[in-house]
Amino acid sequence: MTATQAAPLKSLLEEARKHVRQSNEGRLYLRQLDMPIKPDEFHSQHFSSVVDRVTKVDEQSHDQILEYTLAAEAYLRYCQVDMSIPENHIAATQLQDWTIRVISSADAFAPEAPYAAETKPVFSPEDLARIRFMKATGLHLLSRLQELQVPRPDSLAAHIACLAAYTDLQDTWTNEEAHDLAQSMLSKHVESIQGDPKKFGNPIADLLLDHVKPLFLKSKPSILTDQGRKAMAPLPGNAVPSDLESGNKPWKFQSPHIITIFQWVLQQLDIAMVEEHWPLIIPPLLTILDDVSIPYKIRGCQLLKLLLKVAPASLLERSGLGEVFHDTLMPYLLFLPSLTPEEESIPILNATYDTLLSLTSVQYGIPQSRPSKIKTLDAIFRYGILKGYTHAGEKVRIAEVLLKKSTDLVNAMGIYSVKHLKDLLPIISTTLIAPFATAYPPLLHAAVQLLRAMIVNGWPRLAFHRVEILEGLVICWCRIQDEDKPTTALLAVKRNIEDVLRVVVQLLSSDEEMQKDLQMLRETDSRLETILKVEMH
Repeated sequence: MTATQAAPLKSLLEEARKHVRQSNEGRLYLRQLDMPIKPDEFHSQHFSSVVDRVTKVDEQSHDQILEYTLAAEAYLRYCQVDMSIPENHIAATQLQDWTIRVISSADAFAPEAPYAAETKPVFSPEDLARIRFMKATGLHLLSRLQELQVPRPDSLAAHIACLAAYTDLQDTWTNEEAHDLAQSMLSKHVESIQGDPKKFGNPIADLLLDHVKPLFLKSKPSILTDQGRKAMAPLPGNAVPSDLESGNKPWKFQSPHIITIFQWVLQQLDIAMVEEHWPLIIPPLLTILDDVSIPYKIRGCQLLKLLLKVAPASLLERSGLGEVFHDTLMPYLLFLPSLTPEEESIPILNATYDTLLSLTSVQYGIPQSRPSKIKTLDAIFRYGILKGYTHAGEKVRIAEVLLKKSTDLVNAMGIYSVKHLKDLLPIISTTLIAPFATAYPPLLHAAVQLLRAMIVNGWPRLAFHRVEILEGLVICWCRIQDEDKPTTALLAVKRNIEDVLRVVVQLLSSDEEMQKDLQMLRETDSRLETILKVEMH
């Protein structure tokens, strides 16, 4: 590169270094990079020389990569590169491949493997913030390059994989700027693929085969065959906890972004694609779901729910994996305090119940399979809800989760939920009449919502349980009424109680015993006159 050719890039690099030093992540935006030189100093014929300089930067230095990507993006913004020149076309491809390579890795954000042979570098929060912004800067550069040329068909899968890694804002290496840029570029790629499928082939298959599969080869579950089916005689699993062998889990300890790429792939699938790529989908999914770390179990539940949106029941039955998924998930219902910290227990319980309900709905979606569906839901209720409440019901946030999930189960079972009235009503009543129940309104709200669901689905048995129902609702209502300054949340609970009481009173308006009970309550407390009044139609 001659001195004339180097001048624009040198000036931009100096400005980029100054900009990085003076900024933090919250204020660091590409459009803030002031241009110290005039636009006419940028020449398209210098482009290949600039690219050659940029792509020789030390790829281990995140600061250098950040500075050079800032400068290269600004160069492209000011210079109209003539892509009819073959040399520029080659340079653009070279810069694109380099950018993808340096921003694709998320190893700095991966958890440290226990007993690893090599010590992982320690990054401070400031270092991680700088790396995060470097990646967003790289995505801006890719966006500029995308305006110059469409990626080659043979590199499209790598391009999509790089972008897909930034499609989940929950990931620590992603910020809103990177997420929005990645989504925008991905939508353009999807349009290109749909517009010319012969030219671009099947990038989904390439992503699964070339990017996802290699990272999961060493940790494939022994219960699966190579075709993604349940093994009839699975080999015994490894007795050593797999996290002690970090080399077996590169997807976790070296390339955690692959899970987000896999998630994006699942979001693109339809029924035909699921059938076609089943052997490539199931091993990584079950590996993540069966990991020893709770955050990865939660992520596995989320991935399974995505798959269940498009996976047909017939495929789950033929492969035998409906049963495998069910057996994998059921133990997670007992991840309860004190063995599991409450902050981890709540999200894993929420994710597991939701996934089991989705699995049951898909697996037994036809009317002929209703008995099997009810049997499965009964097992979830007895093994999860009742055992969970026995072991951790004194934890109000855990109790809240269990009551909410009981509501979902009752609604899923419909009239068949009446068999559980004898178990659930004491739990609800105890919750509503507890002396300090008003201290945590969300628990009261969950209890009232569960009672509403039980009344709607099991109203034929309502008269038999009327005393227990009235006791809980009336005592709780009176306690809220007696509060000096009830909160907004408590007032909302009170309104819900009044709604449920009206339903109960109307449903049992012809029951003589019920009318005696109501009259006694009205005489005991005149405040109940309005809410226990039978409306005549």
